[in-house]
Amino acid sequence: MKKTTEDYLKTIYKIKQLSGEVRSVAIAEALSVSKPTVSNKVKHLIKEGYITMDGSYLIELTEKGLAVARATLDRNRTIRELLEGLGVDEKTAEADACEMEHAISLKSMDALKKLAGRHCLMTCAVNADGE
Repeated sequence: MKKTTEDYLKTIYKIKQLSGEVRSVAIAEALSVSKPTVSNKVKHLIKEGYITMDGSYLIELTEKGLAVARATLDRNRTIRELLEGLGVDEKTAEADACEMEHAISLKSMDALKKLAGRHCLMTCAVNADGE
């Protein structure tokens, strides 16, 4: 899957969570791209079955689009939290996670999730002891 497809679906999901409705102009603002660029990508996403658009131009994720958006966000969150746990500043961790979320294989992602779980257990135990 293309990086731009995942980025658009993730952005649509986030906008929906924040404002309750999604329009092309909000996507353009969030991704810092032109409205015609969004219009072209929206047409493609509709054709591929990731989103729908009603007569009021409101955009909704389909089940297929929702699954991709959630998976992309999960990869981003796991990678970002691991990087921050390793001492990477928040801004750099977010930027790096946004790139890495598209390139990582499922096998490697599963390994990182296991590592994140162990890291959390160790960090949480240390923090609970007040150290």
